[in-house]
Amino acid sequence: MVAVEEGHEHVSPATSGVPEVAVIGYALANLLGRAGIETRVHERCTEPYPLPRACHLDAEIMRIFQNIGLGDEMAALVEPSRGMLFVDADGRPLFDYEDFVRDPILGWHEDYVFIQPELDAVLRAGVDRFDCVDVRLGAEVADWREVPARWVVACDGAAGTSRPRAGIDFVDLGYDQRWLVVDVMLSRPVELPGIICQVCDPKRPATFVPSARDHRRWEFRLAPGESDEQAADPENVWQLLAPWLQPGDGELVRAAVYDFHATVAETWRHGRLLLAGDAAHQMPPFMGQGMCSGIRDAANLAWKLQAVLHNGAPEGLLDSYEAERRPHVERCIELSIEAGRLLDEPAFPEPDSDDGERWSRLPPLSGLFQQSAAPAPFPIGHQARQPTVVLEGERLLLDDLAGPGWYLVSDGPAGGAGLARVVDATRLGDPDGWLARLLGGSAAVLIRPDRYVYGTASTTADVAALLADARRSVGLESA
Repeated sequence: MVAVEEGHEHVSPATSGVPEVAVIGYALANLLGRAGIETRVHERCTEPYPLPRACHLDAEIMRIFQNIGLGDEMAALVEPSRGMLFVDADGRPLFDYEDFVRDPILGWHEDYVFIQPELDAVLRAGVDRFDCVDVRLGAEVADWREVPARWVVACDGAAGTSRPRAGIDFVDLGYDQRWLVVDVMLSRPVELPGIICQVCDPKRPATFVPSARDHRRWEFRLAPGESDEQAADPENVWQLLAPWLQPGDGELVRAAVYDFHATVAETWRHGRLLLAGDAAHQMPPFMGQGMCSGIRDAANLAWKLQAVLHNGAPEGLLDSYEAERRPHVERCIELSIEAGRLLDEPAFPEPDSDDGERWSRLPPLSGLFQQSAAPAPFPIGHQARQPTVVLEGERLLLDDLAGPGWYLVSDGPAGGAGLARVVDATRLGDPDGWLARLLGGSAAVLIRPDRYVYGTASTTADVAALLADARRSVGLESA
């Protein structure tokens, strides 16, 4: 007897020769390919960018990689992060962020470090699995208006041309600092911290990141009057690194000056153009949420584009993308700025605990969710807990059992109303008790394609109303 019943509707697109979605960059292509959407990727670089840029991702991002079928490949590249410690100028601990090391309630560790060229290579190779994805390498887009597609998603970065050509400005959120970013590949063992260190040095605030394998990163705030050339000069760089390591300890891979900004595009949609990632927002790196936020954008957009293109939802559904993602991004920016200011004014916040009932250090989404108030602390708008379950003796993560799209976890048999696959919890083993905690005493929990909790049904009789409510929120006709 199976534990999952099909219920997700899908309408195959008509073939017209014009892609349904054009993506400038790779942020969205695997998600769209998994959804069967005719996609054309315009990528100006023929090879992955060879230098490390982002180096942190969290459990939600690993879950997204899992859901596009690349979880194993990514798991082989990333390494769990041990957390973040604020220290004084002499390296003495001040306080830490304890919630970096928590139970893996999303099915993954709370935080990871990685080397971005390796991750980018996996994402590039990943789209080769999908016949519906056409990749154009070396294809720089000068003007998005000339790109043939029903929808164009610009993931072309803060300096990309798509946003300004659409006449969209950035809104400045009041943070602007210059930092020197230094990447080193160690060539021999060096005694360095195994935890991210935020150095509260009034003379030179700094950050140290023990990245994956032999990669280590330092960031040093520049003082007024220091030029980019002076800061990035190798002699100056090794002087800054002297308290940590010596030139013979590793290879200097990169030393570059970056402006740490806090900005959000004034709108994320202009006609058929949608902005995502750094094209829509920038934030300082102190919480490691820049790339994570861009991938969350992609996950939010992917299922809504599928609903519009294949399932009959109205185009207005895409307006909920910015409505949901913008407040979340703005709060992530606030948290990043707050963490950065602690370098100048160290406070001593109450430590977080490994609370199994606390769902995220980040805020929930608001938008397309069940509006009736659920009994606290049920996490509508948060990522759904992803337990390990047992089916016919095999241990599986819940998302892998449920498959892509909407799914309903029910405490017994139920129907999916043509929207959701149904996972009958009574047919599954629950070795950690987390499946029961996901249900939280309710008869059913409805989970969106981006794995956020849409809503709950208190009793079996309420399940049909929950599913009907979800269909109405998306703009789908009654089942």
